[in-house]
Amino acid sequence: MVDLYKTLKYFMEAPSVTGFEQQRRERIIEVFSKYCDTVNVDVMGNVIGVIGDGERDVMLAGHYDQLGFMISHIDDDGFAGFKQVGGWDKRVAYGTRVKVWIGDGSEDYIVGAVAVKAAHLTDAKERDKSPELKDMLLDLGLDSKEEAEKLGIKSGTVCTPYLDITRLGTKDSDKLVGPAFDDVCCVAGLVKTMEILSKNKPKNIKVHFVATVQEEIGLRGATIAAYNIKPWAAIATDVTHAVAPGVKPNEVGGIRIGKGPVVALGGNFTRALWEMMESSAEKKGIPCQRQGVPSRSGTDAWAIQVERGGTICGLISMPNRYMHSPNEVISLQDLENLGSLIAATVQALGESDLVHNVEVYRR
Repeated sequence: MVDLYKTLKYFMEAPSVTGFEQQRRERIIEVFSKYCDTVNVDVMGNVIGVIGDGERDVMLAGHYDQLGFMISHIDDDGFAGFKQVGGWDKRVAYGTRVKVWIGDGSEDYIVGAVAVKAAHLTDAKERDKSPELKDMLLDLGLDSKEEAEKLGIKSGTVCTPYLDITRLGTKDSDKLVGPAFDDVCCVAGLVKTMEILSKNKPKNIKVHFVATVQEEIGLRGATIAAYNIKPWAAIATDVTHAVAPGVKPNEVGGIRIGKGPVVALGGNFTRALWEMMESSAEKKGIPCQRQGVPSRSGTDAWAIQVERGGTICGLISMPNRYMHSPNEVISLQDLENLGSLIAATVQALGESDLVHNVEVYRR
């Protein structure tokens, strides 16, 4: 039985800054290969595992790239300027420790820190607001530009938060804390789906498990994968905001961690599919929540839905606190249920009378 905590930890220990996903990609290929009939990588770096040989192609997508920083220059004193990769919140970037990746191995990094001006040296106006990212520097623990260059640190070198995944609270807590659960946690959830479907392959369905790249800079990997696969139906999976300190329930649709994965409803999705998701959850006794998405979902589903003339499309999300910060929080049980709900929905796509109804809907 797949251990989702160990799987997620294994994925997260390898960096995957958008455009620099190689280290994590190798681990995803390794894990996918345990369950899928075939595993391939396309020109963009999407990892695609296939289970089944049915006539209908179903695409399941979750992105494995993560937010990070990219060094833009190094000054004579060895301090580095940097730019964000993806949508960093400047409030949590200030003072963050990072791993500066100088090679392709899991230990090929040095530790850096986003420099923080001591409060004693600031005036009242400075203390009342966070500095802009463009005004921050990385302290690399070096004394000159030459030292940095000898280590291989130069323009284009990427960095990730130093923190790793751990349990939040007690050692047996269901809640996990770490950077970049967005969205590698859902890729780990798809491994649970693989485990279920590899033992009981869905009827009439060929399932493409796609770990996508470059989602954080514009859904680019999913766009290419959907074009090439041309799926009859697709389910994207990503994180969504949950109630947290300072976040009122009405701001996030009442979504809470620990209450199950989230079925999305709205124009970005096909009604017959989201109804199938909720029906499958009820039949299997899988707890789930629902969330109205009035327009753009901000996930791979947005790109997949309109590719190649349109695709039956849905989204199942993971509740997440503190998104795009070094300390995101999720529930391990939610992740288990997410994998199970996606598997149940795929089985329903192949077995239920709703397949015919969805086909009619598409005409």
